[in-house]
Amino acid sequence: MKEFKSNIIKEKRKLRNMSQAQLGDIIGSQAMVSRIENGQILPNAQTIFILCNKLEITVEEYFYSVFGPDQNTTIFKNNLDKLYVQGNIDELRKIFSRYKHHKSLDIETKHRMLIVKSTIYHLFFQSADEIDQKILFSYFDQIINWRLYDIYLFESTINMLPVKKTKSYFLDILSQYNSESNVMCYPDIITSTIIKYLETSIMQKENNVTTFLLNKLEMEKISLNTNQKLWKLFLTGIYYNNEKKIKEVYNITEYLNDVNTTHLFDRMLSYYTKK
Repeated sequence: MKEFKSNIIKEKRKLRNMSQAQLGDIIGSQAMVSRIENGQILPNAQTIFILCNKLEITVEEYFYSVFGPDQNTTIFKNNLDKLYVQGNIDELRKIFSRYKHHKSLDIETKHRMLIVKSTIYHLFFQSADEIDQKILFSYFDQIINWRLYDIYLFESTINMLPVKKTKSYFLDILSQYNSESNVMCYPDIITSTIIKYLETSIMQKENNVTTFLLNKLEMEKISLNTNQKLWKLFLTGIYYNNEKKIKEVYNITEYLNDVNTTHLFDRMLSYYTKK
C-alpha cells in the first residue's frame, strides 16, 4: 500500500492543542485522523478542505507536505498553464518526453503525461486519440467520490475528450460539490472546470451541452471570479456570434493591459471562425 506524508496535519493539530479525537469529531472519526497522519490514506476533497480550513493552512501547503515540491499538482498545473499562454510548444514537448521516458510509469506519472499532452492538444483545440481517451475514461469511470486530485485531472484533460461522453462526470462533480457543507472553501477548481467545459463544448460545437452550461450558470447564479467572468462573457459572445460582447471583452482586457488573456482570445477566435 502506498504511503503519503501528512506530517503537516499532525503538526498543525498539536499547535492548536487539539487531540485526534477532537479533530475526528469534525471529519468523521479519530481512526481517520490517525490514518491520515500516519500516511495510510489520502483524504477526499471534502475532508482536505475541512482540515485545511480548521487547521488554517492552504490546500497548496497541504499538497506540498504530502507530495513534495515536484509532485505538487497545483504548481505542476500552473507551470503548464504558463507555457500554454506563451504557446511554448517546444518546452511542452520536452516535458512530455521526460514523462514518457520516465523509469516508472505508475498511474500518477501516466496522468501527468496526459495532462501535458492535453495542454499540447489544447494549443490546437484537438481531441485526444482513442488510446489516450480510453486511459482517462477507464480512470474516471471507477470514481465514486471525486477527490481534489481527480477534479484537477478532469479539469486539466477535459478539452481532449468528447463533451457528450464526459457530461456524467461533470454532473457527478457538481452534485458532490453542491452537497458539501463547506463549499465556499473551494470554488475556484469547480468554477474553473465549468468554464473549461463550456469552452470545450463550444469548440466541439456541441450546442446542447453549451446551452445546458449557460443555463446552469444563470439559473444557479454560480459565483465566478473576475477572470472567469471575463471568459464567460467572451465564450458567450462567440457562441451567440455577439460582436458587441466580444468587443466589450477586448475593451476590458485592453483597459487591464492583460496581454496574455487577449492573446488567448485571439487564438481561440481565430480557430473558431475557421472551423
